[in-house]
Amino acid sequence: MTTEVLSVLSVLSGHLRPRAVLEHQKETPDVSATTTAITSRARLTVTEVCEDLGVSRSTFYEWRTKGVGPRCIKLPNGEIRVRRVELERWLDSREEAA
Repeated sequence: MTTEVLSVLSVLSGHLRPRAVLEHQKETPDVSATTTAITSRARLTVTEVCEDLGVSRSTFYEWRTKGVGPRCIKLPNGEIRVRRVELERWLDSREEAA
């Protein structure tokens, strides 16, 4: 039997999925998995922190300069990350008695 015939027989018997289905799955990103990955990520980018806090990047960097922002990790490539736990701790420390 040729490879094409074996491929068709495998698909018909349920062992393999048709190539079109597999390629469609590659093209269609799982948005819920991406969103979950971002919300459960242990380290956040500056953009994610700013979006979460509702502040501009310039405000975030101003806080860093003044030493009043959350503790950060500076990566070897110069990018900044903030541990989610550290962000939550920092926010809790700024909570005012209402």
